Amino acid sequence: SRLIAFLIFKLEVVSMLIKLLFILPCAAELAIPTKEIAPGVQMPVISIGTWTEGTKEIDLNISAIVGNWLDLGGRGIDTAYVYFDQAEIASVLKARGAERKDLFITSKIPTCLGKAATRYFVEYDLKKLQTSYLDLMLIHAPGLPGPLGGCDDTWEVLEEYHAAGVLRSIGVSNWGPKHFEGLKFKVRPAVNQIQFNVFTHDDATEAYCKTNNITIEAWSPLGDPARTHRSIFQDATVKAISEKYNISAAQVALRWVLQKGHVFTFLSSSKEHQAEDADIFGFSFEDGEMSQLDLLSKNDGPAFVI
Repeated sequence: SRLIAFLIFKLEVVSMLIKLLFILPCAAELAIPTKEIAPGVQMPVISIGTWTEGTKEIDLNISAIVGNWLDLGGRGIDTAYVYFDQAEIASVLKARGAERKDLFITSKIPTCLGKAATRYFVEYDLKKLQTSYLDLMLIHAPGLPGPLGGCDDTWEVLEEYHAAGVLRSIGVSNWGPKHFEGLKFKVRPAVNQIQFNVFTHDDATEAYCKTNNITIEAWSPLGDPARTHRSIFQDATVKAISEKYNISAAQVALRWVLQKGHVFTFLSSSKEHQAEDADIFGFSFEDGEMSQLDLLSKNDGPAFVI
């Protein structure tokens, strides 16, 4: 029994050394490029998301999600009013001694509910996140019909905060082309955060955003197996490409998003998974491979766009 215990101990030591030699050095070198989403506003092309509803218990830890991301060198953080995790995020940032100027914080107001509600949501986020400004504020979902549902008043308030330097950039989420029609704006939406992955993407929304110089930010970039009953980890096309480049299925799916010119937010509390998923800048796919991945969505219907 002593021999077995000794061998187990040796294996644990070897495992730890492997992590120190291979995983941590790569993590320390993590450098994520940025994309200009508005004049003078550079957004990291990868942000860590903090929406944990319906995820595995291991991913419910905001401290691990954000803390590990910061330790790796990640600086983009994506939250929202309805996540109710702003205070936890602020605590992690304070504990890590993160410089505000080095971060890119995105949040979202729930929808278009008039001027007073919009001001409340913005001020709530500023207070809970303990910051004097946000880098990007999105409208989480299109407004509903009615006197409070129209987005002109909401957008006007966001523009006021933008003019004051409180919101460095403003945008929307889950909007299709029809939702932009008639929107009165002085400042164009910088970003449209939508469901976008190899299995599910809305081509009409993508085309509209490209034509109107609106950056697409993908949520659920690894797919939604619960809805589509398809997994990138079991797909033959993804597997073939991953084997060719000696990368993971997740890296295939995420590189596809970036190579189409978009940015993305993803969730993981694991430092190893975060590092691997962000390690997608040392290779690129051929046009034919991109086309193969494009076609994977043909049988899954439209993306989630309200």
